[in-house]
Amino acid sequence: MATEVELKYLTISDDVSEKVFSLLKEHELSFKHSVKQLSNCYFDTPDLDLRQLDMGLRIRSCGSYIEQTIKTAGIVVGGLHQRPEYNVELTASFPELVLFPKEIWPNTDDANKLQEKLIPLFNTDFTREIWLVTLENSVIELAFDRGDISSQGRSVEICEIELELVSGDKADLFTLARYLFSVLSLRPGTQSKAARGYRLFFNKQNIEELALELDLHSYAEDIESCFIDGVSHCLHQMQVTVEQYLNDKRLIKLADLVEVLALLRQGFWLFDEKLTEQTLSIRNELSYFIQLFAWVDSAIYFRELMTKTGNYRKKLDYSEKLIEQLKLEKRRFPDKAMITELLHSERFNLLLLALLRFVTSNSPQQYFVNTTQEPLMPFAKQKLSESLALLSDAMSTLTSMDAEEYLNQRKLLHRSLLTGNWFGCFFDKKQRSEYRMPLQDIQLGLRELQSLWIIKQQLEKIDLINEPSNKKILAWQASKVENLLIALTHSKNLALSLPAYWLA
Repeated sequence: MATEVELKYLTISDDVSEKVFSLLKEHELSFKHSVKQLSNCYFDTPDLDLRQLDMGLRIRSCGSYIEQTIKTAGIVVGGLHQRPEYNVELTASFPELVLFPKEIWPNTDDANKLQEKLIPLFNTDFTREIWLVTLENSVIELAFDRGDISSQGRSVEICEIELELVSGDKADLFTLARYLFSVLSLRPGTQSKAARGYRLFFNKQNIEELALELDLHSYAEDIESCFIDGVSHCLHQMQVTVEQYLNDKRLIKLADLVEVLALLRQGFWLFDEKLTEQTLSIRNELSYFIQLFAWVDSAIYFRELMTKTGNYRKKLDYSEKLIEQLKLEKRRFPDKAMITELLHSERFNLLLLALLRFVTSNSPQQYFVNTTQEPLMPFAKQKLSESLALLSDAMSTLTSMDAEEYLNQRKLLHRSLLTGNWFGCFFDKKQRSEYRMPLQDIQLGLRELQSLWIIKQQLEKIDLINEPSNKKILAWQASKVENLLIALTHSKNLALSLPAYWLA
């Protein structure tokens, strides 16, 4: 048995081979180069029994050499794949499960039962260009795969880089990855070729739509484990939302990405006193990208205002000049090509890699200040209470007539809810849900208030407040704001009256 330790990246770069050659020479790294043509057929039963065991079975052909491989359950964190695998040479192109070790099967007769039902599901055929690189005390196989996955007349492209640790230190994988970021447009590949093949077999054109659940499903009892689990959870969510955005280019997926970045930064703030200065650079980079994507909310507001079926479009149609002004503002936002480039950029990849190194580190003392044995619950209650005190002080002064005052509290409310996302899962779910409901109602109300505020701002910008058609829009806008402020005040009073679920 061998355990693969590898980083996988998808690339959108041209001339990958030439760039890799130049990079290795630039860094004066010793390497051996080769090219292979690989054909793989993946097998399972009609009921996907192997898939249910979290196993992947393939036959690989390279020239006259035939090999069967089975990969058992492993770990995938942020593009770092670690999976035990077993390889057996064959003379024919159909699996023989009894040749694998008996101990990999849950039951002793599984191999024979499964053998009778095996069928081919999909193929992966690609050219693999390999550079066997010597880096410090490690040997790393850098592979560039280009080809396709096919099943039942359908196909998807393969264009990816894999870095596999042959021997040595896992840290050298990260070093070589950093070198690649400087010359290639990459993003982490969280799904293997096999996972993409299964999706193709079932004709699922889109990647799995994972709900953006920001709660931490952790049973950690100490501060260190809680934070590591939380960062790992967020890193996975970041990569899922990036894939979802690149798959359909919807702004809402970028908003999801910004939300995860904010959750991560909130975690670094909450745990700040427990972390070393080495984590400060990660937090700063999170802030940088949150600021870089600050336009996303505004873009969503403008899109909603401009949509012909939107809530406010009929009213806005009273003013052609306002519509033109909104269209002009909308064109100022980055286009899809710019966003795609950013999500494959060196700086964004370096942030993801820093987070990956954090969650996979064998030396947590470089990141934490003596927290290994410190219990989590008193710390969680303290942070939730501090957040509540700040929010209560701010909200208690709000009046039902001042829209700007409400809008100024959006960030504080957001951070309070994010604090609850970090620690709320350790308390009663029903009580937590009841407590958060009016706060979430306020958050939704503030989004609508912001849309209404944009209408007024844009009318003021084009200095057409006094035109009859615009007076009609302003009167309608003022009425909507007034009613919304009354509803917000009701939700605020309810939120301030509810007992804190973590103190129950």
